[in-house]
This record gives sequence, C-alpha cells and structure tokens, in this order.
Amino acid sequence: MKIKFIDKLSNIDNPIIVSSTNKNVDIYINNILNIVIASSNIKSIFKYKVQDINNKVLFDLSSLKNVFINAFVYRIIQGIYSFDKYKTSNIIEKNISFYIPQLSIFNKEELLKLLEASTITRDIINEPSNIFTPDRFSKNVINMFKGRKNINIKVFDDKMIKKLGLNLVYAIGGHSQNKPRFLIIDYTPPKSKKTVCIVGKGVTIDTGGYSVKTNNSMNNMNMDKEGASICVGLIDTLSKNKYNNRIVCICPLVENIISDSSIKPNDIVKAYNGQTVEIINVDSEGRLILADALAYACKIYKPDYILDFATLTGWSEYINCHTSFTHFTINEKLANCVIKYGNIYAERSYRIPAWLEYMEYISSNVADVKNNGFECRHSDGFMASLFLMNFIPSEYRNKWIHFDIRLSSYNNNVNIADGFASFLAIIKNI
Repeated sequence: MKIKFIDKLSNIDNPIIVSSTNKNVDIYINNILNIVIASSNIKSIFKYKVQDINNKVLFDLSSLKNVFINAFVYRIIQGIYSFDKYKTSNIIEKNISFYIPQLSIFNKEELLKLLEASTITRDIINEPSNIFTPDRFSKNVINMFKGRKNINIKVFDDKMIKKLGLNLVYAIGGHSQNKPRFLIIDYTPPKSKKTVCIVGKGVTIDTGGYSVKTNNSMNNMNMDKEGASICVGLIDTLSKNKYNNRIVCICPLVENIISDSSIKPNDIVKAYNGQTVEIINVDSEGRLILADALAYACKIYKPDYILDFATLTGWSEYINCHTSFTHFTINEKLANCVIKYGNIYAERSYRIPAWLEYMEYISSNVADVKNNGFECRHSDGFMASLFLMNFIPSEYRNKWIHFDIRLSSYNNNVNIADGFASFLAIIKNI
C-alpha cells in the first residue's frame, strides 16, 4: 500500500468526501465511534466509489475538524490494510491519497511515520505460526535491526532460559519441538536519561496446551504474539526516529502446544522471582511468561517506566465493547495518557480498577500463587492484572501499566494492531 498527501485537488478527481459539517457526503464524522464505524465499512465504500483500475483512492478531508484528522487517517488505513504476502495471484497495490490542506507538513510527516510503523507491526502479527516460530521471530528481528545505531540484541535459547531461572517461560515453551526464545532489544541513545521497558507476550501459536482450546477458539491463535509484535514495532520506529530515552524491549517467545512432556494442570513451577506458581490452567499461559519477563525487566534494567502488552483475556469485549481494550495501572499520569492519546487516535481503553486488596485471591492452597481458578469470579482481566503485579517489585508498581489488548480484527479480516498509535504516543511523552 502506498500512502501520500496531496497539495491540491484537480477537476478530474473523484474523492471520497469526509466532513464534520455536512451530513450529505460520503463519510460524516462527528465523534470517535463514527471513525471506528467508517474504518469497518471502508472496503464496502470502495466497491461503489472507487472505479480506478490502478486502485487509486483519494480522500478529501478539507472539511473535517482537526480533532478528528489523525484518528481518521490512522483508522482508515487500518481498515484498508491487507496481508497479501503469501497470495500467489496478482495483487494490485492500493494507492491511497489524502487531501488535508489544514494539516502542516510536519504533522503529515509524523503521520506517515506512524502509518509505516503500524503496518510493519501488523505484518509481523499476521505471520503464520509455521513460519514465525520463536526462533524465526527472533531471526527476523535481528535482520530488521541490522546496522541500526545504538541497538544491542540478545536472544536467549531454551538452555539459557532454563539456566537464568525463567522457569515459567520454559514451562510453557520448553517442551515444544520449536523451542522458546527470550528476545531482548536494547536501544540506548547517547545521553539518555530514562529507561523505558516494554514487555510483549509472544505466543506464536496457542492451542491451550493440556487446557486445550475448544470449537473455534484455536482459530487465529498464530496472532497470540500480538503483544511482542507491537513491542518490536514500537522500538523499531522509536529507534529510527532517534528517541532520546533508553528503550528495552523484552519478548518471551513460546509455542503453547501439547507434547508428551508438556506442563499439566496443577503442576507447580518456581518463577524467576523465586515464588512458586500452581498452574491451574495451561491456557492462561500469557500471564505466566509475562510474569517472568516483568520480574526480569525490573531486576536487570531498573526501569523508570514499564509497559506490557498482551492478548491476555479479551475481557474488554464482555465488560465494555469489542472495539476497545483494557488497561491496569496505579499511576495516574499513565492513566491520563491512555485517555488523552486514545481520543486522538480513536483507540478506546477501559481502566481496570486498582483494588489491590483483591490480590489475596491469587493465593494457592499448595503453592505461593495460582494463575487461574480465582474465588473472585467473572474477573478474568482484573485478576490477571493483579497476578502480574505480584511479580513486579513494590518499588516499580507505580511505574507500570498493563494493556490487555485482545485479538483485534473488528474492522478488518486480519489483525489490526489495535492501540499501536496510542502506545507510541504514550512512550514518546512520558
């Protein structure tokens, strides 16, 4: 897909007109939900509006309010996005143009950078699991960052994962033929003052293990690496654009499958931080590998801020809306950033309540904690957040925010990397 901004309209143009002032246009935008709906319907609009054989599409946003511009462009590209890498038929590349005279050259350049970064991220998420195994995911990252200044990459194999005591990561991924990897991308620019750790769940395929998924719930589980993919996309664009703080990206990469030696329900494993964990549900694997990764990040890098991203529960779909996700933090500055940048990019997130006393419910009868089966019922995303907090030392808890992003494909047939623009803005402004 090629994207550009044009300076003027010609008499022969047949643009898709987008307006906040006139309802008698192709797309009328008056609020954030209008933008989300437009992005969901955009491919249908193409069918009756776009006749160009070269797949050229022009949007006229000259009468769209400034407050909606970033969100509309970002979300429309999200809706148009397609993952065609493995199609053998001739694919005609889309040429998307925007006429936005009220937007400055600088803002157009920044928007293009965001669109490029988010597309790279979606491409990684949508890769199939037979091609993007934990090892190949890591090798792809090494190639992405080859020759990049101020970048150092470490990849721990299964033996090193075990040696370091990342036992929850090994418990989930160590028994697959495709062994786990623990990927660290460290971007340290000169004179950096803060360290920001970003941690992403990287389950390249999730069958549920011995808590096997049923019916259609295994479909699209190659996308359970969305959190790790988002982290890679974030550090990629931040390092390209010379972000002035240190960013450390940590991705535990595993396959959660059944084998003759796979972890089983009620097994007990000693975590990286020394606590014992009763694994009630092997399909709650994301919180296990994140627990080790978060504890490792705090111990080794002592971050000023730590953010994690995971397709953990999909809880937001049940408590809020399928077009949103959830977040947990006890830091009011970070919570306010989620609202601020979520409004700018039409990415809504619901804040999980910080009722820390409910951590009592993660206690196990036979180990220090358990990963599921909580007495606090119907609380999956809430209790998963508290489970993760247990593995973050107390001095770092006020510096942490957790995003439960769920598999996001509600405005497309493939994964859209929902939240990416907001996450990038938050990191750039903390």
